[in-house]
Amino acid sequence: MTQVDLQKLTKIYPGSDSPAVHALSLTMPSGRITALLGPSGCGKTTALKMIAGLITPSEGNILFDGDSIVGVPTEKREVVMAFQNHLLFPHMSVSQNVGFGLKMRGLDRHTIQRRVSEMLDLVRLPGLDDRRPHQLSGGQQQRVALARALIVEPRVLLLDEPLSNLDAHLRGEMRELIHDVQQQFKLTTIFVTHDQEEAVVLADQIALLFEGQLHQYGPPQAFYERPLNERVARFFGGINFIPGYKRGSVIETGLGQLQCYSAALSDGAVVVTIRPENVAIGRNGSEINVAHGRVESSTYLGTHARFKVSVQAGNGHPPLVLEVVADASSIHLYPVGQTVKLYLPPEKIWLVPAED
Repeated sequence: MTQVDLQKLTKIYPGSDSPAVHALSLTMPSGRITALLGPSGCGKTTALKMIAGLITPSEGNILFDGDSIVGVPTEKREVVMAFQNHLLFPHMSVSQNVGFGLKMRGLDRHTIQRRVSEMLDLVRLPGLDDRRPHQLSGGQQQRVALARALIVEPRVLLLDEPLSNLDAHLRGEMRELIHDVQQQFKLTTIFVTHDQEEAVVLADQIALLFEGQLHQYGPPQAFYERPLNERVARFFGGINFIPGYKRGSVIETGLGQLQCYSAALSDGAVVVTIRPENVAIGRNGSEINVAHGRVESSTYLGTHARFKVSVQAGNGHPPLVLEVVADASSIHLYPVGQTVKLYLPPEKIWLVPAED
């Protein structure tokens, strides 16, 4: 197991006006899964390739268990990187692909055969030893690539968009497999993805990047419940944002005064955010954090219903539209045009700084 530390890691490509990765500092714990998450072009794959040694940093440092590996050749870092396109050798069989790394290390044929068999069992591909890559499905090819990476027992496993080329029904299987394998080996794993759900399901901690800079790092729950800014909240599906002014635990808004139990920010201009599933619609005995609005639209989604409710704001504020997720049966209780009561639980409200 290996702890990976990035210290002000920066990469500026020749001819570029701005860094692809800028002063990225992270501590990725030993034996855990870390996701580098963000939209296309945010620098996450560049960071992964610097860890692998495929790209040289412009500035900063990379440490494995406290020792710098900057300048150490890729082949001596004991790191394996599995790419989204698998990069299997088309002229080799499955067993030859999986055992290739051990062959390059000079292990004897019987040891290689035994280890290959163990790996194919591990990734649930027994009996496919003699097939060629073109005879495999996309999911099977991904499993072969994973087995080939694991068989050399790397210190750190790097995965670049590991599920992006798979059909939706295969992604769940591969997530489960990657998680199970990582738990069995307690292997420090870093993977790149643009998919929030994938990051939340797989990772112990997530590093969210925008334009090469780190915006938040922590456990998946924090991105939903405690986003550091409005952009983070929006990336994780936040929809309801209400401008306000904080005075102690009370926030003055166009909906009136709202009480908030997680009011860690200093007094001043703030933005109130609450997730749609945390807004209660209908009858509620509360006298605080209540607003009345009109149902503008409703959508039945099988397991739940989604409403858009227009709330007339006071004190000259423009009307607000809040989105609410409720039980599926509520679709019949609150038709379009009906006036409804909304309750914003104080413990579910979160404040982020007001943007300029």
